[in-house]
Amino acid sequence: MFNVDNEYDIPRDVINNECLCQITGRREVIVENYKRIKNISEEEIEVICKKYNIRVMGEKLIISYYNSDTMVIGGCVNEVLFC
Repeated sequence: MFNVDNEYDIPRDVINNECLCQITGRREVIVENYKRIKNISEEEIEVICKKYNIRVMGEKLIISYYNSDTMVIGGCVNEVLFC
């Protein structure tokens, strides 16, 4: 269910240009509404969003899918930071 802040039931991420981050256990992170990739290695992937950066740290990290709006990061995720 979406949290909404307006009379038209539009999700907050759409109104505020927020990034969405969905974490599935320690094996997958899905990032939506990002701007670009800042850093990528097997131990760290940093993504620039409109208001902050998301840093995923772990082991054997890969970007298994991405397009201009959505990115799927796989591997063994140890930590996700918003900075």
